[in-house]
Amino acid sequence: MRRLRLAVRRSRSALRSCAGAFLLAPLLLSAGCRPREDRLPSQPRVVSLAPSLTEMVCAVGGAPFLVGRTSACNYPPEALAGVPVVGGFGAPSLELLVTARPTLILDVALADEALGRRIEALGLRRERIACETLADVPRAIERVGALLGREPDGRRLAAEFTAEARRLRGEARTSADRPAVFVEIWSDPVVTVGRGSFVSELVALAGGRNIGDDVEKPYFQVSQEWVVARNPDVVVCLYMSESGPAGQGVLARRGWSGVRAVREKRVYDGFDNDLLLRPGPRALQGARELRRRIHGGNGR
Repeated sequence: MRRLRLAVRRSRSALRSCAGAFLLAPLLLSAGCRPREDRLPSQPRVVSLAPSLTEMVCAVGGAPFLVGRTSACNYPPEALAGVPVVGGFGAPSLELLVTARPTLILDVALADEALGRRIEALGLRRERIACETLADVPRAIERVGALLGREPDGRRLAAEFTAEARRLRGEARTSADRPAVFVEIWSDPVVTVGRGSFVSELVALAGGRNIGDDVEKPYFQVSQEWVVARNPDVVVCLYMSESGPAGQGVLARRGWSGVRAVREKRVYDGFDNDLLLRPGPRALQGARELRRRIHGGNGR
């Protein structure tokens, strides 16, 4: 009986695979899939599978080349209004990808690398562009510019980003006040950021000191007692609370009244999280906003 059930499952799987092949076949023919070429056409057809890369494509003047994006790609809205969605962040639909007839697919990571192998097996050109740290951002901008034939724009924007990051880093080094900052990514359970995370880099660039840097993990869960024991000067909330502003929830927490940030009402929310959580061309805007808030601006 067990062997029979296994045979039935295998038969069903084979039928699904055949059906998928029949559905994709006409799309593959219309897409004209062929082996990868090193040179892109003068008018490339680009699908971006990451919001940060979509922003870079638009920043170097490549918005007219976009023929597909993810549901998370939301900036700049006016440039993306007519661009079809091919799936979620790092999780595209293979059929929608083929329908878009791209000459270039950009990604930073896929939810399932098996899908990446299938994309390449179809002869579709896929470029993975590392973009996790501040140092990655200008390199990624240059690479996107080069791929799209927009090298001067890519080099210019990368140079501007690097110069501004250097300026902010210099200001942070000379700052007499480097407040201890607790970054709350989620409240239940409490999740924060550690050393090497992009958000921690932005905190340092803003002239703060991330209390999570003792832990070498980008994101990790902590107890409320862990935060109280470290007594941060500033709390930054990077999430939307269903019960109201996230900062109000922190200020009202039992046992937190002695925390310096709560006592002095230096608890901040209402950030544009795309600026702080997305390693893209606008990241330094996020660092400047963090600097403004943690150095004395507008607490709850």
